[in-house]
Amino acid sequence: MKVKRFEARDTKAALALVKEELGTEAVILSTRTLRSAKAGHRDTPLVEVVAAVDFDTEPCVRVEPPPPREGGRRYGYPAYLPADEPPPAAPAHGRLGAAAMTASDDLPSSQEAQDLHRRFADLLRLRHNDLPPARTTVKAPPRAVSDQHRAKPRPEDVAQWRDQLIERLQAKPLALKRRNGPTVIALVGPTGVGKTTTAAKIAAWFSIHQQCRVALLSMDCYRIGATEQLRTYARIMRLPCEVTLRPQDLASALKKHQDKDLIIIDTAGRSPFDPGHVRELATWFAAGQTIDTYLVVSATAKKEDLQQILDTYQPLKVHGLIVTKLDETRAYAVLCQQIAASALPVSCLCTGQRVPEDFLPASKEFLGTLFGKGWQAAMQHTDTVAGRQAWLQ
Repeated sequence: MKVKRFEARDTKAALALVKEELGTEAVILSTRTLRSAKAGHRDTPLVEVVAAVDFDTEPCVRVEPPPPREGGRRYGYPAYLPADEPPPAAPAHGRLGAAAMTASDDLPSSQEAQDLHRRFADLLRLRHNDLPPARTTVKAPPRAVSDQHRAKPRPEDVAQWRDQLIERLQAKPLALKRRNGPTVIALVGPTGVGKTTTAAKIAAWFSIHQQCRVALLSMDCYRIGATEQLRTYARIMRLPCEVTLRPQDLASALKKHQDKDLIIIDTAGRSPFDPGHVRELATWFAAGQTIDTYLVVSATAKKEDLQQILDTYQPLKVHGLIVTKLDETRAYAVLCQQIAASALPVSCLCTGQRVPEDFLPASKEFLGTLFGKGWQAAMQHTDTVAGRQAWLQ
């Protein structure tokens, strides 16, 4: 573990130094206000932030965006493209969704779309290999049957199967219920998927973008500095933040913030192979007030791990999925297949590590473009561009 101290004029600037030096996986250990010892600046307040990063954590892949072209649109290209790769051309069909991508016009046109097509083809071939051979009155030679099962599926069959998966996807954006009392949500999931950062993004979206009254609660007493990290985000956004170490503390905090529109609970991450963790969460959430659970999953998870995560958290009656780290992979075929099989709606999407910019409410059009055409086409989606412009205005 590497621990380092930073000084800056305010907390926001100090956090920027932490991100630049240690990355977004760093945790905040402490913060305090100092007095500058420089000559002529003895009364100038400074903020000291002590942060740490664990070298054993999985590194995050971040590709810096290219500078905007002269005379070009400010947000008309993806936020994360290699510096030597120009922005892709605008989609010819305008809005691209599952309905717009049919087998007739789905021959991949870009390298990324071709790679996605190959991945879906591999999944379809594996799916066929798992099926028992059809009964026939003519006994075929074993080699012929084996070759038939190993045969590469036709491109039109792959496109049709992929479109069927996309059509099964559900998008249900996170929204307030507008009833008596606040909407209470809890972010659950394994370690390392970005629950704390996602909690901050959701809080910023509703407090700044929709002018809602938001409170943050933390149940993460396992990870060093996790509560301080959430408190730092809360201080920047001027939102109340409570730490709950016992079920009765959670019930008391929920009662205290009944005047809020939204309460976000950040939970501790544990291994998806630990069923006791889910039983513990169920005990905490039985505090008498309705708590909607949202499962946070990483787009970089392997197929087997993702299936285990979905199975482990099923007893919590998950309301929706929040998919993070979409910018850290381009292999979306497995993710699409697993989400479609889960029958759970996608509520939120995290497209990067910045708080609060890299956050989007889920939409069927965006998912259809992402899983059908790839990352670059999805980031060019007209809804996404409009949403970013509205967010940053």
